[in-house]
Amino acid sequence: MPRTARKRSSTDFYHVIARGINRERIFKQQREKNNFIRLLLKHLDKHDVEVYAYVIMSTHFHLLLHADLKLLSHYLAIVLAEFAEYYNYKHNRNGHVFQDRFKSECVENEQYFWNCFRYIHMNPVNANLVKRPLNYQFSSLREYETEKSKIIHSKAIEIYRSKFTDFEECLDFHQKGQKQIFLDVPEEVETQFIKVALAILEQEAHLKGLEGSYEIIEDISLRCQYKDKLQEELKITKAKTERLYRSVKSCIIGK
Repeated sequence: MPRTARKRSSTDFYHVIARGINRERIFKQQREKNNFIRLLLKHLDKHDVEVYAYVIMSTHFHLLLHADLKLLSHYLAIVLAEFAEYYNYKHNRNGHVFQDRFKSECVENEQYFWNCFRYIHMNPVNANLVKRPLNYQFSSLREYETEKSKIIHSKAIEIYRSKFTDFEECLDFHQKGQKQIFLDVPEEVETQFIKVALAILEQEAHLKGLEGSYEIIEDISLRCQYKDKLQEELKITKAKTERLYRSVKSCIIGK
């Protein structure tokens, strides 16, 4: 079957991820993460691509980029191919290293840009690798702390300065919750849905002056209203809503 054409962003901003094949921990070791960062930097000099945020996890990576879609695809194809060659040689293996081609989503407005920026930096915290995003070495957040760009583009520092008065304000922004679902590996997307659904449940309980979130779960009328709210805000099907609700119910009062 032919590949589905990538959607083109009207802003030329994209959120990109790629994961190791069969969920392999292709960035398990520090030198593998360092090598990937080296390749990102090496080919930035030859391509008109601007990096605004990144994080390298053990099984996948996230990038927030600005580029023409064709240039972006060419840039990543070279980076991923070189890393695959390095990884296969290092581990004495053959074959694919990444699961299919990289995935991308369009970043069409400023709000989504900043929420995506935060989501990328919070990946290690959400994965319980560190307690604070700044404690993770392999992300762009430290470049924003020092305001010295290595991987990220100099324009990224400029818009960071226009957004935040200082780095502490930036860190505070990272601690805020979000109700958007971002491109990620499937299991992380499901975790996002559950977290957002729980946040909506807590908000609804507060607005209704209830003692706790469990009251919505236990009342049939409030329960139906909550499901309608989930379907409307998350733009999901009724079947997906029911599955998500069961996960929320398990978190609140058990199975």
